[in-house]
Amino acid sequence: MKKIKRRKDQKGITLIVLVITIIVLLILAGVTISVITGDDGIIGNAGQAKEETEIANEKEIVEKATVQTMGNNKYGNIEESELQGELDKETDEGKTKATDVGEVIKVLFVESKRNYAVDKDGNVRDMTWWETSDEDDNHNITNGEVTLQIGDYITYNANDKGEHTYTAEAEKTGVSSGEGQTFSSSYETTWRLLGVEHNAAGDNLMLVPATPIQSTESKGLSLRSAIGYCYGIEEMENICKIYGHGTGAISVRSMTIEDINKITGYDPTNTGDGTVYREGEIGEYLNEVICTKAPEYTTLQGKNGSTGRFGYNLFRYYDENSKNYYKELAIGENITLISTYYGYYATTLTESSTGDIKGITTSSREYSMLFPYRKNYWLTSRYILAGGTFTDTGAIGFHAVANNGIGVIGRGDVLYAGNPSLSSSNNIMPIVYLDKNIQLKETGNQVNSCTEWEINV
Repeated sequence: MKKIKRRKDQKGITLIVLVITIIVLLILAGVTISVITGDDGIIGNAGQAKEETEIANEKEIVEKATVQTMGNNKYGNIEESELQGELDKETDEGKTKATDVGEVIKVLFVESKRNYAVDKDGNVRDMTWWETSDEDDNHNITNGEVTLQIGDYITYNANDKGEHTYTAEAEKTGVSSGEGQTFSSSYETTWRLLGVEHNAAGDNLMLVPATPIQSTESKGLSLRSAIGYCYGIEEMENICKIYGHGTGAISVRSMTIEDINKITGYDPTNTGDGTVYREGEIGEYLNEVICTKAPEYTTLQGKNGSTGRFGYNLFRYYDENSKNYYKELAIGENITLISTYYGYYATTLTESSTGDIKGITTSSREYSMLFPYRKNYWLTSRYILAGGTFTDTGAIGFHAVANNGIGVIGRGDVLYAGNPSLSSSNNIMPIVYLDKNIQLKETGNQVNSCTEWEINV
């Protein structure tokens, strides 16, 4: 066999050199792959650039449609239907969906599932939280990464930065002298997700206590006569403020009747049976009633054609402009009052607890939060009743949640009805707003069949 001889000037590749070469090639390959596919790689940057371009194009479409809508509107307003029409012109019909969600109009791009908010001044911004519904028709809120369901529990602690208290004194509530009512942020309660509120600045999750809040004496806030009527809203808001110092909170306020109506779908100008509340009566919602003092009684003449009279010789009323608690009318003098009272059941949207379900159901999460069993609470919504079913003397007071409805017949939320000794006591229902960029994650716990979330600090 012929042997192959290597010349002395020929050099071979040693095993060590080969190994080093392979290692270097692997390193270069890894770096190349990372450059291409990493988070900041070519592919990633290309994808991000594409997304940014899509977002910019979508915003431009919304801005063009908004400008056109404001230009076409007689008053420069932005109406949902008009904005949708302009959006359809900018894109194919069905590609976008405009929805009035309060202070802003939400614009959804159906394919990308991105949402934008348009405020009343025509400014366009991204949405951080928005409402969705799933296949089971659950009402959800999402930021695109996590999805919460209305009624979920949030581990908010109103007392984690120190205890706060507020005492409502007699001179602001109208109760007997010396009977101050103290509320504390250490009140033990869990908090639940009520919804999200959209405004020009952002989208904030709204929390409410699972149980309406009582004072340290395990009582509600007592308000009496016109003094309580005058300062009641101020006192309710002061009490609510002490629950807004917890981690993640940016503000707090008291529940209003408009908050309730937004969820139940009630409208006093178009009630469950399609009519104005108490239509044709003296107590019709927004009825203007001229009250004229006669020698023995006060006559009532409603703008809607209704008539009546106050049976008491001495007619007193609350004059908000002068803060006069018991202003009297002289004989022949008159004053015009506007009736703003209404009451209804959350299920039927009428004053009857029986009938077709037109509002929310008793099995819904919203119902369990807003209408807790035997836990009445104040709403920071004043009313005047210029004569009506449960009194022929008229009344002033605050709307309140009671008996599975809003101030339904027989409720004692009347503060003055010809008798300044009348008073009422109800719990407090604060609404806490969380920072729009709040980070939440599941705790793994279920509370009353609802998911529990914790706030990441």
